[in-house]
Amino acid sequence: MTTAVAPLVSSEELLRRAAEQQQEQLAAGVRLTTPPVSRLRVQSIEPTGAKGGRITGARAVFSFTVDPSDCNAWRTLHGGCVFTVFNAAGKITTAAVAAGARNIVSTDLTTHYLAGVPAGATVSVEIECLRITRSVGFLRGSITDAAGTLCYVSMQNVSFEL
Repeated sequence: MTTAVAPLVSSEELLRRAAEQQQEQLAAGVRLTTPPVSRLRVQSIEPTGAKGGRITGARAVFSFTVDPSDCNAWRTLHGGCVFTVFNAAGKITTAAVAAGARNIVSTDLTTHYLAGVPAGATVSVEIECLRITRSVGFLRGSITDAAGTLCYVSMQNVSFEL
């Protein structure tokens, strides 16, 4: 259970940081990640923790529409695409929380596949930054379909430089 904290930075600033990180990922031009990353839409980011005048946690919600090119032979969201979406959303959330973070790298990303999502479906991607230090972030993620069915979950650690 998370609780909101008095904002140390505005929601607009967190959204600006998220958009900046997403553009950085797109500028990298990695062929396999560009299409999913370009379709991630930040819906909201809210701080959930603070320490010493800085944000230490946040909850971010994204939306993502599954394209046929994201699907496997069973016409559901491919596992590699799920992984990519969690990876990108985790980095975007980390950048929003840790102002000035650069060289964000996933050091561990465990994903559990619970239910498939068909092409054309729009899903909700939630990333919770459980804790962030000066160089490491600990994240938890979930993807739910329009009916609220939990389809995928993840645990992710990221490292970064300030």
